[in-house]
Amino acid sequence: MSTVKSIQLFFQEGSSDKVYNASIVKDGDAYTVTCEWGRRGATLSQGSKGLKISLAAATRKLEALVREKTAKGYQEVTATSVPAAVAPPEGQGSGSKVTGKRAKVGLPAQLLNPIDDGELARFLANDATVAQQKLDGQRVLVTTGAQHVVTNRDGQRTQVDPRTFAGLDYLPHGTVVDGELLDDTYWLFDVLAFGGDDVQRRGYLERFEILDNEIEPALTGDVRILPVASGKAAKRTLHDRLRAAGAEGIVFKDRDAPYTAGRPASGGTQRKYKFVKSADVVILENAGNAYLMAVYDGRTLFEIGKVFAGTTNASRKALDAALGRGERPVCEVRYLYATADHQLFQPVFVTTRDDKPAKQCVRSQLVTTNRTVVEL
Repeated sequence: MSTVKSIQLFFQEGSSDKVYNASIVKDGDAYTVTCEWGRRGATLSQGSKGLKISLAAATRKLEALVREKTAKGYQEVTATSVPAAVAPPEGQGSGSKVTGKRAKVGLPAQLLNPIDDGELARFLANDATVAQQKLDGQRVLVTTGAQHVVTNRDGQRTQVDPRTFAGLDYLPHGTVVDGELLDDTYWLFDVLAFGGDDVQRRGYLERFEILDNEIEPALTGDVRILPVASGKAAKRTLHDRLRAAGAEGIVFKDRDAPYTAGRPASGGTQRKYKFVKSADVVILENAGNAYLMAVYDGRTLFEIGKVFAGTTNASRKALDAALGRGERPVCEVRYLYATADHQLFQPVFVTTRDDKPAKQCVRSQLVTTNRTVVEL
């Protein structure tokens, strides 16, 4: 292969110091757009964004990639624009040059790291943790006042209509609650301040008591408190009910831990466990940013979304080679759930399945999820 055109991009700000390189290479009688990305100075991930296409299509694909990356704050490496030896602080790097970034007007949310299958039993048995249902909605924090301030997990104003949270109108001004907007109901699971009194340093169960005893009586309309399961038996019962109901997962919270904004690098005092499913799928094509998946619905192939997470340089090379030979590889993917129209949510590539015929990749294997709250 020979390179027709290439570009090098970089992004530096705060803890981010990464690169993105893309090229058009001549691939036989056609052209392929290749790319590599990752932390600057480390081994880069590699992939293809357009496989054996025309030069005009490859050029459009490369231009689209550059527009996408520069819109996120990446800069092209030129004679006058090169990465600094050390990434500059937040607000001074390439990311700060992006226009239209929303200002942070509220507190950022506490985010959870996952646990794996081998850790689940320990969290269920640990009396130092309580459990709640993991919801599949929109994370929203609300600061009450004459006009409620509604922010997302990053502390930025969100576009949700403030009237959605009219059920908080009777709370003291300056109260800050954290929860999930699920369909038409706002489910509260934490409080950061009550009437202007900062309670973030209190333990979780103490904060939940404020939710349940001080805040809940003042709630109206479609605002509710998400129940907590405390103790081994109650947590196991909740886990079993969630599994049986087809819910998304379960959350564990350290009963004595303060509210800590952001996501820790690892571990943490609040953890989540998702009830992951798996499916065998047919890969139809390299669709640019990911691989297009399908399953058989009778004799017809039904598209169920794209997968990229979990692929490696080696697996992408193998998939691209098979697709280039005109094959349709069969792969196993894990996913959180299938939507109502059978699109896989959060699919992760596991492995190719040379032992599995494509006709066995059927639509009936897909499992949807129950998004409603399961009562304790």
